[in-house]
Amino acid sequence: MNSISPYDEALRIIKQHPGTSGAAGLAKLVLSLYNATCGYAFRECVDSLDDHLTALSLRLVQHYAVNGETEDLQAAGKIIADDLYPGLWEMGVAMGEAREATRRKWKEEEAALEEKKIVESEKAFISDPSRRVIPPSIAEEMIESTVEQLDSFFYSYRDWRRKSLTRDQVQAAIREHGTGFVNWNPEAGYMLGVIVDGRLYYLYTDYDVREQYLESIQTP
Repeated sequence: MNSISPYDEALRIIKQHPGTSGAAGLAKLVLSLYNATCGYAFRECVDSLDDHLTALSLRLVQHYAVNGETEDLQAAGKIIADDLYPGLWEMGVAMGEAREATRRKWKEEEAALEEKKIVESEKAFISDPSRRVIPPSIAEEMIESTVEQLDSFFYSYRDWRRKSLTRDQVQAAIREHGTGFVNWNPEAGYMLGVIVDGRLYYLYTDYDVREQYLESIQTP
């Protein structure tokens, strides 16, 4: 029975056939398993391999899937990265950094788009009284609670922040500016929007009172 690990077997072949496409393909695969920063596509690793080396590649992947990172993998990966194919390691790292830069760009674009939508929605809510038509008595009943400090949320610098508002602040804001439903997060459901010192704050509502009100305003 052959007790050699697939990583040692791949390392032996790579050393025996330096500079060949087969050795490079195996090296890319071992490096990809060795460190996710250096992640070559599996197709790129095996495209130039013969049947024997392809079978070995599948054993490498299977071994990793079952055992995860092992000492044999770490040892083989370090030798390939430091001594045998430092260029492939450098290229793999560069590709990983490029992918990460692209992900950051996507996240920044998504955050900018979300910010634009939220800012526009808040401006419309604040400037349009027709969005704030819930009767004050019903709105105050929706936030009825035994606590005097009410948790609220507001949007600032591309992030959601929490702030406690007093019951008096909320009631005064509702009576002065009116209120309506806002929904910054579909999972949060309808929330009440109250305007305090020119900023829009979001408050959770009593589910039963809210649903009764929504049913009462539905067109028959």
